[in-house]
Amino acid sequence: MHKKILLIVSASFLGLFISHATVTSIPSWGYSGGFYCYNPALTTDGTGAQSVGVSGWQSGFGAMNLAIQTDTPTDPTLTINNSIDNESSFAWTAYIVNVAMNQAFTINSASVGAPAGWTATITQPSGPVSGVYTGTIDYMGGTPVGIFPGNNSTLDFGYQVQFSGATQYSLTESANPVPEPGALSFLLVGGLLLGAGAVAKRRQTQLRVRA
Repeated sequence: MHKKILLIVSASFLGLFISHATVTSIPSWGYSGGFYCYNPALTTDGTGAQSVGVSGWQSGFGAMNLAIQTDTPTDPTLTINNSIDNESSFAWTAYIVNVAMNQAFTINSASVGAPAGWTATITQPSGPVSGVYTGTIDYMGGTPVGIFPGNNSTLDFGYQVQFSGATQYSLTESANPVPEPGALSFLLVGGLLLGAGAVAKRRQTQLRVRA
């Protein structure tokens, strides 16, 4: 009888240690800069795994942020799945994502679903700096992400975050698409030409005023 009671108590304690929080809602979300996203969708599959689907488009450096609500402070695991159309002026050959949260967390299982051939390198979060922990994922191509709506013009990527310590969290994903080297040179030359044109126009205006 004593052994049976001990087993029940031990199982209860074990359940406490292995139990995980459930993400109950994404009460608010937003975006800024060259990033635009639609209403994120929170889903749970048959195994209980939870994910947030983010769809949108990007024209340049920008950010997306989520408010996350859980039922307990224990460590939930949440998968962030992104599907982002390239609406910039260049093809993407790399994609640098900084992930920031207001609690300590880890990043795992980063990958790209499409286009093919991309890899992901994770730098685990450090901090806090002003109460914020930040990690980085370097996604490297692979097949370049073309300009939408052309071929291979949507980047499907994802990663998992695991966190604990509260029931309300904030997550910010800052994404910087990187152009092909040839496109980068073209953009730099174009920027220099525009700058030179502006200087020449200013000088012409000054000469006319003096005359």
